[in-house]
Amino acid sequence: MTPPPIPQRPAIPDATALKQLLERGERSAAELLRQHLARLDATQGALNGATQVLREEAAEALRQARPGPLAGLPCSVKETFGIAGHSITAGSRRMTPQPQAVDAAVVAKLRGAGAIVMARSNVPEFAMTGETSNPRYGRSNNPLDPSRVAGGSSGGEGVLVGSGASAFGLGSDILGSIRIPAAFCGLVGFKPASGAVDGAGTWPQIDGHSASWLGIGPITRSVRDARMVYQVIAERAPAPPAPLAGLRLIGPASFPYKNDSPCIDAALAAAQSALGLAGMRPEAASFGDVGKLFFRMPSMILHDAAPSWQALLSTSQAGRFNVWGEALRQLTGRASIDPGLFMWMLQGATLGQFIKPRGAAQLARLVATFEAARAHYRGLLGADGILLLPTLGLLAPKHGGMNRKTLRPGPNGLMTPITFCNYCDLPAIAVPAWRHADPASGLAPSVMLACAPGAEGHLFDAAAAVEAALN
Repeated sequence: MTPPPIPQRPAIPDATALKQLLERGERSAAELLRQHLARLDATQGALNGATQVLREEAAEALRQARPGPLAGLPCSVKETFGIAGHSITAGSRRMTPQPQAVDAAVVAKLRGAGAIVMARSNVPEFAMTGETSNPRYGRSNNPLDPSRVAGGSSGGEGVLVGSGASAFGLGSDILGSIRIPAAFCGLVGFKPASGAVDGAGTWPQIDGHSASWLGIGPITRSVRDARMVYQVIAERAPAPPAPLAGLRLIGPASFPYKNDSPCIDAALAAAQSALGLAGMRPEAASFGDVGKLFFRMPSMILHDAAPSWQALLSTSQAGRFNVWGEALRQLTGRASIDPGLFMWMLQGATLGQFIKPRGAAQLARLVATFEAARAHYRGLLGADGILLLPTLGLLAPKHGGMNRKTLRPGPNGLMTPITFCNYCDLPAIAVPAWRHADPASGLAPSVMLACAPGAEGHLFDAAAAVEAALN
């Protein structure tokens, strides 16, 4: 039996290069849209990255031809972002679809900058796992190796951008949901701080402390693309490029994490060396509370989200959702929700009684724990600190492997770096390292850089230096 081909870095121009072609008159916006739609049509059957192709809306946007920094660039957005005239389903068959009368604020910003929104991308059910599969739209496959997961929850964006069907995409990230697909698909993914991008019109609208863990940002083929898109969608644009000399470089030596592949450590070492050569000063720091914070993270998520999940899954058509009835359906091949979402619901029904805060006093203490950690690590990074960590401790696993490795109680060193930047509300960017690709699978590892809010300009500068050295 012939082994499958080892993935190579796709030779696809980034959005900045496409923009330059448009500006020089070497390509028209109509040609660009036709090429991207053709690419989507050619890959959709095998990869299933899109839930809807917005041909008519894209053609109308092309006729209107708005000028702007993203003029003529075909892009995609996560299915959980509102688009006027379409419904949000979050990949669920039980939840009642939610019609959208207006575009989400961030979608309106893209259109206002001249971008052509041509597709909506697939998600895990309720956007709650690192594997993009759901009962309504099915499973998305990694563009580098379709036998592997594309990541989640913005996994459809990883597929569309990684396959060249979209020039760039938008996703959301509450526990790694932009950076996981970027890491698995060999792309760049940027999670801004909460509130840095207007979330109006996106789903879900989270109540409670974990709302501060959520960021909305781009998945792109380069750091310069991520910066370009973020300048459009951000409430406050980042500082322009500047030298790295004199900035502080923190980590990864003292941070608790686990790597499954030697190529991840090699990429980290190369990134650290590149930033040192650029003039950054290494600095030690302690991260002794990360294990405790990771252990408490599900308590906060389950407190804030589990009641709304129960309500959304209980409808007049589907009936009241019962986790034990669903357990039987899962075992007998009659599942009504995705297995990944079921694992979250099962944790809520079993461990929830032990780990969810009981009463206002316990909730206040839990919130205070995370707020203290956020204040401490933001203060540690300050205006001139950059944190370097692995994005994840694993390469894209085969289908089913991500949920098995990550949806289990207790500390998990494979995930401690990526989630740290959510509950500490730090802007963070994932960068591929194709020069250090795994010899066996051909997949690229990913490194992550993070900063305190307000230092995003330095973060993009450092990420660009790492990108140049590792690719």
